[in-house]
Amino acid sequence: MSPSLIIINTFTLLFLPPLLLLAALPGLYRYIKRSRGTFHQRFYLPDAAFIPGGLWFQASSVGEVKLAIALAGGLKDTGLPLYLFAMTPEGRALAKSSGAFDGVYYAPVDIFFITRSFMKKVRPSLVLLMELELWPNLIESASRYSKIVIVNGRVSDRSFPKYKLIKALTRMMLKKIELISARTKKDAVRFIALGADPARVTVTGNIKYDIAAPSTDTEISRKDYSVPEGALLITAGSTHGGEEEAVIDAALSLGGDVYCMIAPRHIERVRELERVFKRREIDSSCFSRDGGFRPGSRFLIVDRMGLLDGIYGISDICFVGGSLVPHGGQNFVEAVRRKKAVVVGPHTGNFSEEFDILKDEIFVVADSASLAGVFKELSSSKEMRERKASAAFAKLEMLKGALRRNTAILKSGLLNKR
Repeated sequence: MSPSLIIINTFTLLFLPPLLLLAALPGLYRYIKRSRGTFHQRFYLPDAAFIPGGLWFQASSVGEVKLAIALAGGLKDTGLPLYLFAMTPEGRALAKSSGAFDGVYYAPVDIFFITRSFMKKVRPSLVLLMELELWPNLIESASRYSKIVIVNGRVSDRSFPKYKLIKALTRMMLKKIELISARTKKDAVRFIALGADPARVTVTGNIKYDIAAPSTDTEISRKDYSVPEGALLITAGSTHGGEEEAVIDAALSLGGDVYCMIAPRHIERVRELERVFKRREIDSSCFSRDGGFRPGSRFLIVDRMGLLDGIYGISDICFVGGSLVPHGGQNFVEAVRRKKAVVVGPHTGNFSEEFDILKDEIFVVADSASLAGVFKELSSSKEMRERKASAAFAKLEMLKGALRRNTAILKSGLLNKR
């Protein structure tokens, strides 16, 4: 273990826990509650029948898990066991339901003796970090057993200055990475600026563009949610606090036969959203309770993970949240892939690459007040919705190929040199 990492771990064990505990107690409570009794699994890995030499996929968000699932499909023919380690309950559930992996587990907390214990049991030949999973003790432990690769590597506008503040630690981690497969040239330059070896950084494109929509065999219909075929259906996906009321106001301003689904980014905010409707005396339905829109209700709260992509598919207008508030935006590519008219707010920094590519084909509102105007414009012209949606989808099709390039690099360049 390097001297800098010894210092970091000493400080972590002796001084940081008491300070962080006081600041983190409210968030920690919500996190443990959200983990549904599985929090302890981040500290202890059961003695499962791991086959040494497998592939360890590390993913945090649901989006990263989707990337891992796509990549696992391309590496299945290697015959190596595939294990996914997820940071969130939602990501773990998605990975398990996909059937893409030989085992799905919670990722270990980044404490050196815990990450070492996990690695010692799994003994992977290759650790694949999705996008930017830079955990110092995980990387240190992994380097003892395997090669490490960053796949679909990205350094966002928000994370770049933060990593620059700890450049010595970031450089130490990046020096242990065998290959960084960056999404864009901008990401590659940032990785190098943070200390990565330029010879180990390559630009392969964004795998997200290759992820196909679900098969039509599993498609849902409007009948599944009790939405009349001729009605205008608006879906607000991955919303954050402060956005739902703007969507409600915009939908109500349209009048007529309009239905609206709202899927908050964090399921634990459902009760908060129900209180908003109750305070405003607006009748609303809840998916887990009602299964769809109840008679007389025009608003449906989607309180279950894994439904949003299908819901986008039956919608006319899709608003993608995290963008009216300064959060940086959520992924709007899923809605574009569904060939739907997409609306976002001004805060899209988390997906700046996608925004630069699609900004002329999606609708960008400056603030909450202008959302109603865009909804009205789109509701009045089906031709405009379809034209913009088709143009955006066509651009995505032109950007495919990153998944093929990444699997080819992994198979020929790394897996054959184990």
